[in-house]
This record gives sequence, structure tokens and C-alpha cells, in this order.
Amino acid sequence: MKRSTRLALLTTLACVISSTLPVMAAENNLELEQVLIFSRHSIRAPLANYNNALGNATTHTWPVWSTEGGLLTPKGGKVEEHVGQYYRLWLAQNKLLPAKGCPQAGEVFTYANSLPRTIDTAKHFLVGAFPGCELPVVNRVEVGKMDPVFNPIVTAEVTDQFNQAAIDATNKSAGEGGLDGMNKRLKANYALIEKILDYKNGKTCQQDKVCDLASQPSKLVLSQGKEPGISGPLGLGSGVSDAFMLQYYEGLPEKDVAWGQVKTPEQWRQVEEFKNAAQKALFSSPQVGRNTSATTLQFISGVLDKSQAKTADQQAGQKARVTLMVGHDSNIAAFVSALKIKDFTLPGQYERTPIAGAVVFQRWHDKKTDKDLIKIEYVYPTAKQIRNNSTYSLKQPLHRTVLQSAGCPIDNKGFCSFDTFNQLLQETLKNQVVN
Repeated sequence: MKRSTRLALLTTLACVISSTLPVMAAENNLELEQVLIFSRHSIRAPLANYNNALGNATTHTWPVWSTEGGLLTPKGGKVEEHVGQYYRLWLAQNKLLPAKGCPQAGEVFTYANSLPRTIDTAKHFLVGAFPGCELPVVNRVEVGKMDPVFNPIVTAEVTDQFNQAAIDATNKSAGEGGLDGMNKRLKANYALIEKILDYKNGKTCQQDKVCDLASQPSKLVLSQGKEPGISGPLGLGSGVSDAFMLQYYEGLPEKDVAWGQVKTPEQWRQVEEFKNAAQKALFSSPQVGRNTSATTLQFISGVLDKSQAKTADQQAGQKARVTLMVGHDSNIAAFVSALKIKDFTLPGQYERTPIAGAVVFQRWHDKKTDKDLIKIEYVYPTAKQIRNNSTYSLKQPLHRTVLQSAGCPIDNKGFCSFDTFNQLLQETLKNQVVN
């Protein structure tokens, strides 16, 4: 080899080493200290009453599920165990918990909403993550009732001012023309589900004479003490989205998923756009997003910040290395809105808040600067992985998308100052009622 060539190679190598060393050193300075996983439950049987809106919208017969409505399915339990197995590998890789054996007392705190599907999801997660270990799942109210921490209801008085401000903000978020404009832009989506449902021959069209969904008004419905709702075609479309997606996840034969009429990724995107749009419409306004997420964020705040831990459960979470909370997509949609999380995409998914997916709050310590950092990621299985009941490893992991709050700028690795995030969180809680 010529001297000049050797010199060029050595120079290139030196440049590579000098450019990578600071990155490696920076990574070595970071130590994972605490993780809070806020997860949506795994696969459940449909909640919808097919004798009402969805039943009246079609001439077809909806599939009969062997699992009672709203409960976790056996497959949903298996999916969650695989998810738990992955988290154990990831936690061990980052030296937060050992790779094998049971955690020490107090290292893991698990808290679920008191509905059977959330409790069972948490139990299956623990079975997957910590096999053979007896770890409790905390639920604080009577089984079957909503725990206030997980209940995304409007607690503020719905005055005319509050209601109109929320409607105005929702219409602004929906884009040109507000919700009515959104309905018009979804015309092709409505045409697709009308065809799938045979909507023109269903009771809603034939008897009620509501035959063109895109031309009907959708409206935000707010009442104190109740979850926000969407009336009109967007609400119906969201119900259809949910029903079809659950069929796909559960692994029903293709001929039974949407009666064999949703097959391509583009068709799935069109169908699921209803649920995603409805979810954004429900929680996009500061009035609704902050108010309905306040109890959830108060709990999260107490787990992440010792000074904010007011209850025994918050103190247990604060002392734990890992806290698992299992709730609902509405919880995630509400606090994502309240924290002003910038718009994000989840490659491989059609849902914005997918089954068995979680928002993961990670508190890291930078030993070099002696400062705490936070990283927030959406960790989730793809639609195909759920349908296939896939297993996961560090080489074939769950998917991850970094989330960024408008009030907490991140670096190129997704980290934000913990102090900045905490200040944002406290300000959000302080202003939970917005007029």
C-alpha cells in the first residue's frame, strides 16, 4: 500500500474516531433512573351495542365474539405478555432492572383503572415481564367502575363561555370550515364505509332518511361529569373504525374482517381516519384536553417529582424504578393534548393511540452536568404485529417514536431538560380549567 493511501486511511480513521468518541462519551454519561409507562389496554371485545347505531347503519350481521363486550380477550392477554417481555429486556439493557429474577420490593409499582380489561392487561404485562413473580396490581375503586385518576370526564362547569370556547378551539383544530369542513374532506372515507356497510339499505337511511353521511353535521358534546362526545357521522365513523380494527387485531379470518371489504393499507388508513379525527376533535381544545387529563397528569406529576407526591400511591410510584399505569386511549389523547405534544406519526400503525401501545416517560441523569433529563416516547406494536401475535426482542423490538412538547425543546437524541418539562407540567395543572 502506498504511503499516501495509508496516510489518507489513517486520517479518515482518526476523523471517524474523533467524531464518534464525544457521542459515545455523552451516552456513557447518561443513566436511566426512572420509567413511567402509561399504557392503553390490550385487545378487548367491542363495546358497541350493535342493536343501536352500528346495527342500524348496515344490512350485514356483525360478528359474534366469544368474549363478553369490553373484556380483554385471551389473545389480548398473550399480546400483552409479549409486550411485557420486551420491556424487561429493554429495562435490563439500560441497567434499570436485572435481566432475570424478581424485582426487589418497591422497585415496580403497577396501577390500573378498575375496569376488568385494564386490570387484566396489567396482570398479563407483569406475567410477561416478570414470570414467576408475585407482583400486585393496584386498583383503587370497585371493579367495574372508573377510577377518577383514569376517568377523562369534564369536571369543569360547562358554562356557555366554556362550551363555546371549546367548540371554537375544536373547529380551529379541525381546519378550514371546522368540523363541517372536515366532514366534507372525509367524503371519500364516508363513501368507503357506506359501501362496506351497505348503508343505503340500512335502517338509518331507509327509515330515518339520513343517507349522505358527509353532508350531516358533527358536533362536540360537553356535559359536566361526562366524557366529551362527538355526535353525527364522525361519531358513527369512529365506532365503525374501532369495530373493524378490533376484528383485525383479534385475528378474525379476512372474510370476516369488515366482511372482507377492507384489505389494503390505504383502505385501513381511510377507515381509521375517522377514529383519529374524532379523538383529536374531542381533546384538541385546551378547555377539554387540560380539564379531562388533570387527574391523570396530577398522578404522573407525583410519580416523576418527589415534591408533588401527595398520596401513598404517588409516593410508591415515585420510589419505584418502574411504574406501570394501564388506562385508555382517551387518557393518552387527553394528556397528549394538554402537554401540547407536537403532531406525530406511528409508522406501521393506523391508530393514533394503538392497542397495547404506551407513552413512556423516562427520567435520565447526566452525570457530567449533574442534571436530570426526560425523554418521552410512544412505544407500540404495529398493526401486523398485533394481528400476528408477534414476540419481541432487542433485535426485533416494539416500535418507538419520540414525542416532543411545544414547551420542552428536545436535542437530537430526544432529550429535554427535566426541570423545563416539570415546569410545563405544573403550569398545565395550574390552568386545568380554561375559559
